[in-house]
Amino acid sequence: MARVKKSLSEAVSKEIKSKFDLSSFKEKKGLKQNVKFKDQEWIPLSSAFQDVTSIPGIPTGHIVLLRGHSDTGKTTALLEAAVSAQKRGILPVFIITEMKWNWEHAKQMGLQFNEVVDEKTGEIVNFEGEFIYADRETIHSIEDVAGFILDLMDEQKRGNLPYDLLFLWDSVGSVPCKMTYDGKGGKQHNASVLSDKIGMGLNQRITGSRRFDKPYTNTLVIVNQPWVELPDNPFGQPKIKAKGGESIWLNSTLVFLFGNQKNSG
Repeated sequence: MARVKKSLSEAVSKEIKSKFDLSSFKEKKGLKQNVKFKDQEWIPLSSAFQDVTSIPGIPTGHIVLLRGHSDTGKTTALLEAAVSAQKRGILPVFIITEMKWNWEHAKQMGLQFNEVVDEKTGEIVNFEGEFIYADRETIHSIEDVAGFILDLMDEQKRGNLPYDLLFLWDSVGSVPCKMTYDGKGGKQHNASVLSDKIGMGLNQRITGSRRFDKPYTNTLVIVNQPWVELPDNPFGQPKIKAKGGESIWLNSTLVFLFGNQKNSG
């Protein structure tokens, strides 16, 4: 009896499927869309970097974290990525919140720009070129950084900024959330805002640019310093955690560790 019921069920299912048009169903539900992604491309870094990591450089269409202590080469790698991007027609967008930027260093690394000189004094008053630059003069909080990035991607979508964009944020741990900036919050708020703005907002827009039907591909590189937490026991090694919360680590596609990294593993 059970076999008869199963056979009947199979026959009914087969009959229904023979008359069912899955393509029409997808179209009716708004699900008949392009799901193809672009081939993975890279912004190449130096041969030394490639020898150490066994990868070409910065993967486009992703969020990448450059993480390590001071003077371990994070900003140098960031500049190298910017120089490589310029050569490929990708527009570098510098978001300098740590305020340790050095134009001479950028020039030595090969970044192309013009020095604007005051004719009366002979002093350099500005720098211009194929890049966008913003710092703490206009960006005061994590929310400001996220808003700035989203605004440029909106302008790109409208056709007002016809470039692939490489966002370069140096560094995430040096800027608070708006509540902390206003004197109303603390570290826990910073971590929460980072998780929200990067994990739920920027991550969607950045990785979404890899879809085949998107005309531009955008990439976000974030520089961050770790801070050392005391060990759980006197015999353990110090644990290295990301300054500003773990949300950056969790929402990054690729994390590069630069020098002086120690843990019990």
